[in-house]
Amino acid sequence: MPHDQHETPYLDATLRYRRVGYTPFHTPGHKTGKGAPEGLRELLGDACLQVDVAMAGGVEDTRESTHLIRLAEDVAAEAWGADRCWFLVNGSTSGIHALVLTLCGPGDEVIIPRNAHRSLLAGLIFSGAMPVYLEPEVDALWGIPLTVSAEAAQQALAEHPGAKAIFVTSPTYNGLCSDLAEVAAAAHAAGVPFVADQAWGPHLRFCPELPVDAMTAGADAAVVSTHKLISGITQTSVLMARAQRINLARLDGMVALTQSTSPQVLMYASIDAARQQMATRGAELWRSAIAHACWAREELNKLPGVRCLGEETLARHGVASFDPTRLTISSCDLGHSGYELETVLRDDYHIAVEAADPLNVVLNVTYGDSRADLEKLVAAFRDVAVRRAGRAGGFSAGTGLLAHAPAFTRQVLSPREAFFAPSVALPLTECDGRVSAEMVTPYPPGIPVLGPGEAISAEIIAYLQEGARAGLKVHGPEDRTLGSLRVVV
Repeated sequence: MPHDQHETPYLDATLRYRRVGYTPFHTPGHKTGKGAPEGLRELLGDACLQVDVAMAGGVEDTRESTHLIRLAEDVAAEAWGADRCWFLVNGSTSGIHALVLTLCGPGDEVIIPRNAHRSLLAGLIFSGAMPVYLEPEVDALWGIPLTVSAEAAQQALAEHPGAKAIFVTSPTYNGLCSDLAEVAAAAHAAGVPFVADQAWGPHLRFCPELPVDAMTAGADAAVVSTHKLISGITQTSVLMARAQRINLARLDGMVALTQSTSPQVLMYASIDAARQQMATRGAELWRSAIAHACWAREELNKLPGVRCLGEETLARHGVASFDPTRLTISSCDLGHSGYELETVLRDDYHIAVEAADPLNVVLNVTYGDSRADLEKLVAAFRDVAVRRAGRAGGFSAGTGLLAHAPAFTRQVLSPREAFFAPSVALPLTECDGRVSAEMVTPYPPGIPVLGPGEAISAEIIAYLQEGARAGLKVHGPEDRTLGSLRVVV
């Protein structure tokens, strides 16, 4: 019997716990806020602290500590079109780790896009699997990676018949989507599970005007970040899977292995609430967001020296669809790098963007934004265009090594072998031809430019040198200043 998507079993239980007013002899130590320091009480408020409790012994009886969460996950599975769902409190990262560990072991090949999130590379380190990279083209104007084409997926599957799975990132950070149905068909014809990193697409399932979601397109598993674009609290995500090609019992064990044993009740409740909101009102809410974003894109593209990425991307190789609520904006023609533009918007107009790269800024538009919010954004860019008129410095995609990530070289060792091999830190200038023992990931968007086991090229060294001069924020290397890299001995 279908679940009623208006129900929120875990959210209801959390609110019920607060109403009853239990005397807590369980974690956390602040005891529903009674012992919390004043600054924390001011930040979170008593209402929040009163439900900052343990899953077992708090919201749920210790003897039945999985009943409510499983019920809420089953409702979510139906909403997202899966056989089984898991609520995640370690972000989509832990879902990717669980999937890799379920599908791959030491020495196994797994087909992944080169522009995958660093969590996938970490999963390879944990599992010992060997990546077979699909390299999406890079858009010359915007300096952003495009999507994995169905043809590239078919070729990789034919050349690597022993691959245990194929992963695709869709949507990308900039809202570009692969032809998921074609990739799924190719994977299934080869007898291989197809997994989508759909972290930036938790909303796609719920509005027909948006690109098709992974599960509808035939994916065997997907992760979606409920905190990115819908109403989950930061760090919340959902992992979903189907049983035909994935061992759900093993995946359940891997989720338990990779996720906190002390999940945050507020996070679980927010996933439950976000699912209910999307399942019952998603189409209505996202149609409004689409209208606001499309209006802003049209207005921005009228401004001299300003451009906003749009459906012209559908002409690019491999791009099957585009999420119009993602705004990638450039004012390179006015002389701004993306980093400079972020600073101008924040300091002069009190507008905070999602991310900046060397050429662009990226903004999320959701049902939480009003027309007035988008009008403020357009007004800011209109003012920027006037202020910079006649002073453009010609900063363009062809200027600066940071405009494009360096090309992948070759995988000499598996990520796990290199990560645990004897290694030494060398000055960056002495690393040409050596094998990296660590990961270097500019953040955001979290896509590695160098992974363990990869040969280091002169191009990568030049990129990292320019990044160091520009203050590029990186995760992974021991030396965050990029003065040195750790290489395999």
